[in-house]
Amino acid sequence: MKKIEVLGLATIPKIRQGDKLAEIIASAAEQEIGGLQKNDIVILTSKIVSKAQGRTRRMADVVPGEKAQFISQKTGKDPVWLQMIFDQGDEILAIVPLKGIIEKHIIDASQDTAVSTELVEHEQALCITLDRAGRVHTCDAGIDGSNHEKGIVSLLPTDPDQAARDIRLELQKITGKKLAVILADTEIIPIGTMDFAIGSSGIEPVSRQFGQKDIFDKPKFGGIDLIAHELCAASALVFGQTGAGIPVAVIRGYDYQINEYANVANTMLAGASGGFATAVKQTLIATSWTKPLFKRLLLRLAARFV
Repeated sequence: MKKIEVLGLATIPKIRQGDKLAEIIASAAEQEIGGLQKNDIVILTSKIVSKAQGRTRRMADVVPGEKAQFISQKTGKDPVWLQMIFDQGDEILAIVPLKGIIEKHIIDASQDTAVSTELVEHEQALCITLDRAGRVHTCDAGIDGSNHEKGIVSLLPTDPDQAARDIRLELQKITGKKLAVILADTEIIPIGTMDFAIGSSGIEPVSRQFGQKDIFDKPKFGGIDLIAHELCAASALVFGQTGAGIPVAVIRGYDYQINEYANVANTMLAGASGGFATAVKQTLIATSWTKPLFKRLLLRLAARFV
């Protein structure tokens, strides 16, 4: 029998700026699961790392510029939220209106339609963004106001991979055990939300088994498994997305490839924004061949402006 365990640490206290996360995690693990073991993978929500780093912001302190005001008038998106995205230096790739079919999907998946409707009315739209490291964020550059006091939001850690490395090295110093650390953040996919990795250390984040032979001795078109993302998705089952209050999980029993140097950032498309743009352009051109002439021309035209 092969077994992998996902152990949520429920005794992590509320994190404040300056808190030493490694010490807190090691203590909670000792209390709840008999301590960390060799090759455990520690998954942290990015939010507690942001809080420890002091990466929070008061919305009342944000003054929207002309660009944010203009986009807000056209889309309904809060200009303060837009300004915070611009202040981080992120590029907005797309703005997705929530009204219409997306709103219907949200309401259908909700237990409280009144609250859900109010939230959609307030948000109006979501911004898909690209940060300087080449990470795509599907929900407002990772800026998050949930589980904060009213008017306070958290920003993503400045360098998630470095943060993961710092926490891992400190945990290893405290415990004397070889470990891996991954930072998780919630992203939106077309039908809901999932947790994805935004930083990692001590683990190969993507498997390198493309072309290896399957059980019938044929080379397989596949095997580039997004290991770090899959582990974060599994951890989200114990994190919860509302009031669960479990910001750290330990994955035990997973046989992963140790890598001291690989991280999430260096698995991005080459050239960060340039690589992403090239991939989009190539996708538009290839898709155009499946469409009638008029739509084909529109897709080709769109590709020229990417």
